[in-house]
Amino acid sequence: MSRNELREWLFAAKSKGMTLGLTRVNDALEALGRPDRDMDCIHVAGSNGKGSACAQLVAGLVRAGYKVGLFSSPHLISVEERVRIDGKSITAEQFDKSLRKVLQLEADLSFFEITYLVSLLACKEAGASIMILETGLGGRLDATRTADVVGCLVTSISLEHSDILGDTIEKVAKEKAAIWRPGVPMLIRDPGSARIRNAMREEAITARFYLPENSTFMDEAADLAEMLCAMIGYSFVRRPIVWPARMQYIEGKQNYLLEAAHNPSGMLRAIPEILEILPKRWSLLFGTSPQQDMNAFLAPLIELIIAKPPVEIITTEPQGGRYPGVKEPIQGVKHIENPSTAIDSFSEGSDLILVTGSLYLCGNILSALGLNVDILS
Repeated sequence: MSRNELREWLFAAKSKGMTLGLTRVNDALEALGRPDRDMDCIHVAGSNGKGSACAQLVAGLVRAGYKVGLFSSPHLISVEERVRIDGKSITAEQFDKSLRKVLQLEADLSFFEITYLVSLLACKEAGASIMILETGLGGRLDATRTADVVGCLVTSISLEHSDILGDTIEKVAKEKAAIWRPGVPMLIRDPGSARIRNAMREEAITARFYLPENSTFMDEAADLAEMLCAMIGYSFVRRPIVWPARMQYIEGKQNYLLEAAHNPSGMLRAIPEILEILPKRWSLLFGTSPQQDMNAFLAPLIELIIAKPPVEIITTEPQGGRYPGVKEPIQGVKHIENPSTAIDSFSEGSDLILVTGSLYLCGNILSALGLNVDILS
């Protein structure tokens, strides 16, 4: 099978959509020789901040001298980003080598499940001693729950994917907390509610709760990563990092700020941070995938626009996501369907263009700007 045919097989698996359940992936792991057991795996779940926590874990552990693999999703530009060694995406050749092994199983797997298995194989072969695993959806029935792990982390929780995870925040929290394994250290970002905390304790009996002081997204992620490593017994060296599309400032002839706030709670948390660093003259590029509550999602952004009006607003439609981008999410402003065209269409001079509303949109813009997506530390 050629590379093109191999990749066609992988991307054809997207048509299966999201599948929850562990039996297929457990069987596949056994057939592959349990590569997860050759590394110390750390499992991370949460509604917001889990990707940032994974990035902080990678950076802090690499600086401490460990060789670290990472499985994360979705990707911003290329599928290889889902598998990183010491913060850098693996090569297409490395990806394809492991992908062929998964194909040979002739198993009925989803796109997410395939890439998860590829990550374990590729990182094991690269000699990673520690593997960071980011859940895709929920926790209890997510494919990543199949790995044997040495530590677990749950970041902030919000009501999301209620059609799958439950129609109350307590139910969602329980699904995330269900990544706990008996005897394994687990840290949970304290939800600030006794009711939610008690629901999570039903699933994670020995978990430790921690409520960070008021801080930025990335500082909170670093606090959680550092504390979890101390609980497991790993060295951790903390310094600032750049996690692409998460409060990412790009300086140049035109300055950009990319923030992939993609749900109401994420937007609510991000806007105050954004407000603090916005210059007087700024512009907004906004695009989003469908939202369960679009009004709640837009409210913090509208408040920002009213409090500190931008010189220009353009909306666009993120490309490459699970669902088509929303057409004209903010009525009465210029709308340009293609993000790469939209980013070049600002006519008013500004000191900063804020790009927000979707991780996929941020990926579209990073691609248009010709930038890489490595974790920079």
